[in-house]
Amino acid sequence: MNAPAGFSKGLCCLSFSSSGSPLSQSGKNLHSDRLVWLNQVAYRPQRNAVLKAVSLSVHAGEFIGVLGPNGAGKSTLLGVIQAVIRPASGSVEVLGANPWRMSETQRARLRTRIGTVLQRSDFNPMIPLTARNVIALGRLGRRSLFAQLTGEDWAAVEAMIARLELAAFCDRPYRTLSGGEQQKVQLARALVQQPDLLLLDEPTTGLDLDWQERMVALIGALAADTQIPILMTTHTVSHLPANCSRVLLMREGRILFDGPPADALTPERLGLLYGCPVEVVRRNGRCFCYGKERPDG
Repeated sequence: MNAPAGFSKGLCCLSFSSSGSPLSQSGKNLHSDRLVWLNQVAYRPQRNAVLKAVSLSVHAGEFIGVLGPNGAGKSTLLGVIQAVIRPASGSVEVLGANPWRMSETQRARLRTRIGTVLQRSDFNPMIPLTARNVIALGRLGRRSLFAQLTGEDWAAVEAMIARLELAAFCDRPYRTLSGGEQQKVQLARALVQQPDLLLLDEPTTGLDLDWQERMVALIGALAADTQIPILMTTHTVSHLPANCSRVLLMREGRILFDGPPADALTPERLGLLYGCPVEVVRRNGRCFCYGKERPDG
């Protein structure tokens, strides 16, 4: 098949890096602000497809909300980006490299550049550490588990405690904190490692209404202040901060829509996403979604 007029001419002027990214004639990467690139990624544990032909790119400064019902594949998507889940097929590039063409040591080093807050942290809350100690674990990620923290590291920890207003409980045992306080500490731990990318997996799950609103406000403020690119998953529309710049709608392992919040968060698209009629209310830049009563019959 012949290429469209002008296509092959433009393509022949490009060379490619070892990762497959196009280079200009000067050798500069044309996607130099691209932090994540997934192309037709699939993940099928026990032959059960969790991700199906997912393609996605994430660029510097973006704040992306990943919205979908439980079981949509949102957490698995973050696991692929974090290089802890190896896809069955497709191409993956994270922070300029294919994590599955690295040694495990190199992959672990790559993960230290990605801050992660899980909906159920694999950190054991019963370990007798204070909130301050938990935050300091983020600095160990940049060094090694048995490294000695320096004065510079502890200064960064204290600065994060002040920034997120954690001083009132930073010396309390982590296990005694409320769910909202623990999530705030986990966010501080992820930020103090100075990540190039921040992944938030349903950070408001299990919190009461007051702490849900506090976390939404905090995440929105951090996105605006730090400009760290963020991917945040949630199944609740109203948990997306007003300054979320892009929304992915996921269902059954596929991205159904990828675009601006105004186009994504419509009654029609959200009704298809959740499988029921919905009403959308916009207030102060945020969207609130309510199920509509189904007509009789």
